[in-house]
Amino acid sequence: MKSAIHNRPSAILPLAVLLALLGAPACLVLSVNPLYDAESIGWDPALLGTWHDADDNSSMQIDRGEWKSYKVRYVHPIEQGDLTGYLTAIGDDRYLDLMPARGEDRGSFVVPVHAVLRVRLDGDQMELIPLSYDWFFDRVSRSSRSTAVAGLVVALDQKENALIVSPTAALRDWVRRQPLTGRMFGASAIFTRK
Repeated sequence: MKSAIHNRPSAILPLAVLLALLGAPACLVLSVNPLYDAESIGWDPALLGTWHDADDNSSMQIDRGEWKSYKVRYVHPIEQGDLTGYLTAIGDDRYLDLMPARGEDRGSFVVPVHAVLRVRLDGDQMELIPLSYDWFFDRVSRSSRSTAVAGLVVALDQKENALIVSPTAALRDWVRRQPLTGRMFGASAIFTRK
């Protein structure tokens, strides 16, 4: 993998750091469009609070944001940052769509991308499961076509991040059809409420 998160544009640096904290490889799976739509945005007060991942010595403070959003502040020994999150349901599963903090003008040439994390809450434990970079990279890098992932349009950017450019409806449909234990999901991170 060619990139280091220190060379990313400012809008994706917080996502890069958060996904690295969650056990994803240095390269990322990001979407141009959100996983949520107006009809599927949910809210769960159980996500609010301070969470700690002992494996990475990282923490997240999740607070209520504007209109069904979450303000996510994460702290890691080498980085910290702010994100906006939206909870959405697909079938019986819930997903957190994270993007750079809303309300900040990052300039005309910076696109706010989205990271998709499956969320499982069990009392004071929260498991976050990202999309697997290795799974996406294997499919897209072997093919010169952007249709290497059936049902999605995915390309590798200049730094070899997997970039999903499909519309929200196609992304939601693709996620709905994936098995929960499928290899398209990466390693989970376990956070405990403090």
